Amino acid sequence: MNFEYDIFVSYATASAGENQATAEWTQKFCEYLKVLMNRLNDRSLKILLHDELRVRQASQGENIRDILAKTAVFITVLSPEYAKSSAYIKDMEEVSRSAQAYDGDGGKRHRIFRVLTSPLLSSDHFDCLNNEISYNFFEINRYNKKPVTFELNGKNNPHDKFWPKMVDLAYDIVDTLKELSTDEKGTGIKKEIPAVFLAETSFDQSENRDMLKRELQHLGFRILPVSPVPEEADKARQAIDQILGQTVMTIHLLGAWYGDFIKNSKYSLIDFQIKTVKEYIAAKDKPRKPYQVIWIPNDIKPTDQRQALYLKRLKRDEAQHMTEIIETPFEVFKTILNARLNEITHPESKTLAEKNKLYVIYEKASGTIMGEYTELLRKKGFDIIEPFDNGGDFFPLSRHIHNLLAADAVLIYKGDSNMEWLNSKIRDLVKTPGFGKSKPFRAIEIISRQKTADKSLLFLKNVPVNWDAEINHEVINHFIDHLAKK
Repeated sequence: MNFEYDIFVSYATASAGENQATAEWTQKFCEYLKVLMNRLNDRSLKILLHDELRVRQASQGENIRDILAKTAVFITVLSPEYAKSSAYIKDMEEVSRSAQAYDGDGGKRHRIFRVLTSPLLSSDHFDCLNNEISYNFFEINRYNKKPVTFELNGKNNPHDKFWPKMVDLAYDIVDTLKELSTDEKGTGIKKEIPAVFLAETSFDQSENRDMLKRELQHLGFRILPVSPVPEEADKARQAIDQILGQTVMTIHLLGAWYGDFIKNSKYSLIDFQIKTVKEYIAAKDKPRKPYQVIWIPNDIKPTDQRQALYLKRLKRDEAQHMTEIIETPFEVFKTILNARLNEITHPESKTLAEKNKLYVIYEKASGTIMGEYTELLRKKGFDIIEPFDNGGDFFPLSRHIHNLLAADAVLIYKGDSNMEWLNSKIRDLVKTPGFGKSKPFRAIEIISRQKTADKSLLFLKNVPVNWDAEINHEVINHFIDHLAKK
């Protein structure tokens, strides 16, 4: 279908005093939107603003329904102030009807993009748009829990968090316009693209969720759900179950807050999503089941007793089938997640350890002294993996994880490095089953004048760990003899 207008941006009038600040924000938003959308397209888009439509209605008597029928995509600016306008609510109902009318012909379902300047209450009367995609241009103050709209007005540049959210919105609109501009709807192609269920989060993790969503999209994954999970328990369960049949993985980011309760349930939305996925995985009649990954920040400080107890219960249940809890910094979590997704989508590329493949870990300053001993190990028939590549930076995380998976034994030389460096390497050894290592190391040699007080070593079950204070030929030969017996 050919559309006369690419985008219609709707918002309420600024006649009421309480709407003035939101109206000024909306005007700036429209200016930035036009610039960004035209930069992302090879043609100048036709963008119709609501004020322009109101002028045409007043001067030419045009019907809003006729104009909306000629429009491809709708951006609706919503706020508690705008919810007080009965005329604007009626306009939103017309927008919803217009989008649904074209959906009935098999077109793009999600043509409406909700821009929120503040959270909406259930009494704000935008029910017709409840299932549309939302873009929150606000953040919740973690101390008083009050919303703060991303600043656009005045002499300052837009809020730092405004642009990432604006880019998300712009790229999603571009994708929709491309689909609408072709006769082929692309549904068959999209089903072949692996999808992940990126669960909704508490407000303190919304920024991390947005960041992860962008990176997963860049890697070629479809992100579900496209529209918000319903607020009522039975409808939410039905929607989630329908999504899970399409996904290879579910990802849950937990924060410091337990969250608001979902209607007709004793669980918060965050808890409800995890529980629903676990029930789906446990069901015997589901032919395709996703792998569930739950991330807990390693420095998390729960804000209430309910969340503290919930996190404790989750960790206790960590060993459930097809469910993994990862408690790391966010950047480390993303690396692990990428490895998991690669294993699931490309199982043939899984790195397997080979016998006599020894990973020798040390810092760059120890390169000279270690050169003599790595050469000795090679002469004894070991394939040596070193912590650097062609003299580059040491320990890029993805290569480090690959090396751990490929090796069947590890030698760590501390040298003059601090204990935190050594402890971090030991903790990495403990995490290798989570990285995808199927068999334990044959042996681990740690050369350090000081033994660790870190309790991580307790988790290296069935793995012999040797400690020596100094490195010399006798220590190396003893380690080789030890490996030969394994």
